[in-house]
Amino acid sequence: MKRAFFILTVIFAFTGVAGAQQIRTSPFEGRWVWDGRGDGIPYFTELTFFGDVMLGTDDGYPLYEGEYFTYTARLINFEDFDTEWEYRISGNTLTVTTEDYDRFTYTRTGMGKSPMEGIWKVTGGSDFNDDADQFMLFTGDIMALSDAYGYMGFKIDFSGRSFHPSRSYFRHVMGKEISESELRYAAMEYGIYGNSMIISQEGHAQLMLTRVY
Repeated sequence: MKRAFFILTVIFAFTGVAGAQQIRTSPFEGRWVWDGRGDGIPYFTELTFFGDVMLGTDDGYPLYEGEYFTYTARLINFEDFDTEWEYRISGNTLTVTTEDYDRFTYTRTGMGKSPMEGIWKVTGGSDFNDDADQFMLFTGDIMALSDAYGYMGFKIDFSGRSFHPSRSYFRHVMGKEISESELRYAAMEYGIYGNSMIISQEGHAQLMLTRVY
């Protein structure tokens, strides 16, 4: 991996999104894992709901797709994809019926809290421009970046006041184990001051963010 692997620079290349709506906690908040029951195999075997975003992946896969959603008493609506799921929650079981009438059940699982837990709006930093809003989401062991359609994310590991993409993420994108020196190049440091946060990487890029959820 080249020394120029600066994730914060990549963040600024993401397409911005419209301004944040009022975000509210949903009854789905947390992580859910498919229990093996249903009509075939679901597109996502693991779901993580946080605020107005659902992050989906295959269990154990280090990459996530994030979609904005709203909900009613019966339906989850994914706004950008014009898709609805019917749902029912019973204790720690979530049953969803997709737009194709396939039904799957998921079980709520334990999930640690990220030290950076929240949805944060980028408000400044090197290379920042305010032509469109940009957001970063941190929950559990996930970091996700907003784009025009939702979020794209990956697993991260923490060490004190720094964090970096997980080794499983690097195995996926590089096809091999990452060295300790490469991990140091990829590491980002963060500081939280009330509802503000600063993230920096190798002194070459810096972000200033404000918590919106």
